[in-house]
Amino acid sequence: MSAVLKRALMLALCVSLLAGCERRLPLSLPPNTPAQVVELDGTQYTLAPASDGYRALDHWISNNHAGWSWGHYYATPPAKGIIVRAGNLYLQFFDSTALARTPQGDYRKSVPPSDYAFLTRHASGT
Repeated sequence: MSAVLKRALMLALCVSLLAGCERRLPLSLPPNTPAQVVELDGTQYTLAPASDGYRALDHWISNNHAGWSWGHYYATPPAKGIIVRAGNLYLQFFDSTALARTPQGDYRKSVPPSDYAFLTRHASGT
């Protein structure tokens, strides 16, 4: 077997292993439970279930079950960005990263900041 073919097979194997590391997470907002939002610059507020911001968050969660990778971004998540809590749901958004804390462990996903801009206080829809 040629060296080029061996490298191609190894690359294909690595790509398939990395793709297999992505997980679907069963994230959801608990019914009729307000979401607490903390912007780590000091701003805190509540998204009521009937608010536009809450509906936007629910829509984001529904569209982002797939593509999560297991593992920590940092040993301790950075003290920046936005944290969302509702029942067992815990998400932190910063830079181009979303972190999800679950009973099964911590997961991360790359997301553009525009995907969670609705959570900033001036755009929250509360």
